[in-house]
This record gives sequence, structure tokens and C-alpha cells, in this order.
Amino acid sequence: MTKMNSFFIDLNDRNSENTITEKLSELNSLDHREIKLEIKNSSKKEIQNLSLDIDLFRKIKEVQDLPDWVIVKLILAKGNLKDSDFKKRILND
Repeated sequence: MTKMNSFFIDLNDRNSENTITEKLSELNSLDHREIKLEIKNSSKKEIQNLSLDIDLFRKIKEVQDLPDWVIVKLILAKGNLKDSDFKKRILND
């Protein structure tokens, strides 16, 4: 499959059902017949769930401009980073 477009829906918004219906009708009229739906948590929620250091996350985001999921995986990485002073070096402590 090829990504054609994407859109954001806030499930807390009462109009989200209308938005979904409208978008599906639009895609159907453009002769699109398959849809891949991805459900994602907010990065903030994932950081809270994993008890990650939010200051470290923000600093990496600021310096590296990486996608949030990459930063989370980096922080959770095992091996050399686990026993290093990585946090100290990145925060310039």
C-alpha cells in the first residue's frame, strides 16, 4: 500500500464521527478501496506510562529533533547507554 494522505481525529471531540464519515466518503469517491488505520498513544501518555525522565526526553528532542518514538526507544535502550553517564552528558550537568 501507498500512503495517500492522513488526518487527525480527536476522539474527545463530539464531531469526530462526522469527520470520519466525511473522510470515508471522500476517499470512496476518489476510488480508494483500502484503508490502514493506525492507533497511537500520545507521546506524553507513553512517557508517563513508561516512567521516563521527561527532562531528558525534552532535551534530546530539542537537540536532535528526532521523532518522539525514536527518543523513547533511545532512552529505553539497553547495553552501553544503560551504565554510561549519558543523561549527565546530554543535560550538561
